[in-house]
Amino acid sequence: MKWIHRAKFLTLLLLVCCFFSQAESLTVVYPEVKAPYDKIFQQITRGIAEEAQEEILEIKLSHKFDPDDAADKITTDKVIALGKRGLQVARKIYKDKPVVVGALPIRPNGISGVSLTADPDELFDYLHELAPEITKVTVLYTPASAWVIDDAREKAKAKGLSLNGIKVENIREAVKAYDRIFAREDLSKTAIWLPLDPITANDKIIVPVILEKAWSNKIVVFSSKPNHAKRGALFSAIPNNELLGRQLVRLVEKISAQPLPSIVNPLKTVKLAVNLRTAAHLGYEYGSGKRSGFALTFPK
Repeated sequence: MKWIHRAKFLTLLLLVCCFFSQAESLTVVYPEVKAPYDKIFQQITRGIAEEAQEEILEIKLSHKFDPDDAADKITTDKVIALGKRGLQVARKIYKDKPVVVGALPIRPNGISGVSLTADPDELFDYLHELAPEITKVTVLYTPASAWVIDDAREKAKAKGLSLNGIKVENIREAVKAYDRIFAREDLSKTAIWLPLDPITANDKIIVPVILEKAWSNKIVVFSSKPNHAKRGALFSAIPNNELLGRQLVRLVEKISAQPLPSIVNPLKTVKLAVNLRTAAHLGYEYGSGKRSGFALTFPK
């Protein structure tokens, strides 16, 4: 009979181990997309795997999926949800367990996460590096972007920059505010920052005009949106997807260890896209050593 008791004991031990193993696991929920967009999620999940200490379970969400069904399949205590589809699942479960959202330009909304909005610290460091004579930054923003502008004011001051934040409510107000900025006589030490804001950095109405006027007046423009360097901004921020994955793991571990109010952080580490034609027009020349640190340069 001893072997029967021993078998029961081992079975119970295995069940206990499985229970705790499951409790320490982490689920990553992300959309199933076609190439080349799948590369983004591959890079983020690679960063998650490198940073996480626990077992990682993955749930891919097809184009047509049921958020309730996807939420029911999650058995782990901690969850990282990526993209718009991931956010739909996160909304089902974030009140019951630690969940963080990524791969979206989120703002504080009750669910913790890492926004695709670049940390102003990073942007201002690059500004010092690429346009060292700039002492003032002007940025237009709507209430949707206010959370990062408030943070940017303190960070600009710490880096010896003056931040002129102008709040607007719509595109009409934004156009008038930009007109007033360009009407000033001396903008030689001022840079215009285009944030991830659908109004003040509207791609169809605002950005073409800003870039044209900035070119004519030789004014530095930098942007939080990756493709703006290609369109003529001096530089723009590109998400470092693997480091985003690592940042998401650290955040979900933080809110798992201690219940906290919703936390939304900007993207801590970004790569740089630089328009060398714009740089030459503004009088900047970057050596090979500095150029080697650029992730992308334009024109191709």
